[in-house]
Amino acid sequence: MSCLSNKEELAYELRQAFEAVSPFIEKHTLIVCPQCEDVCCIDKHGRYDEDDILFLSALGVEVVDSNGLKETDPCRYLTEKGCSLPRWRRPFRCTYFFCDTLLRSLEGDDAKFYRAFVDYLQCLIYLRQRLRGLRDDPSK
Repeated sequence: MSCLSNKEELAYELRQAFEAVSPFIEKHTLIVCPQCEDVCCIDKHGRYDEDDILFLSALGVEVVDSNGLKETDPCRYLTEKGCSLPRWRRPFRCTYFFCDTLLRSLEGDDAKFYRAFVDYLQCLIYLRQRLRGLRDDPSK
């Protein structure tokens, strides 16, 4: 018998899916992002939405607000070596947004790895929707 609620179980599955997809994305961000002259990691994109907060709360992770940063300021999690947060702790948009250059790099990888990556992204979206469903209808 599990001691976890449905919400916690889904959040754990979602974390595992993030951890599975992250190496493929990071392989390409290590190639593409250091050359970028128009960095998209601005604070506006590093802010959590309601679903992110639900997910992280189910894992017992506290979410910090924007601390008064302007939307156009560099993301508070951005360092010289990339993001300081593991992918599962980042706002979801940091996982699903790809600039054109990064998207071309991802698509140009081995077809088998790219298909697996797309499958994991679809899984992430599905799990987030299920988690949102629990928020919207707690009787589920």
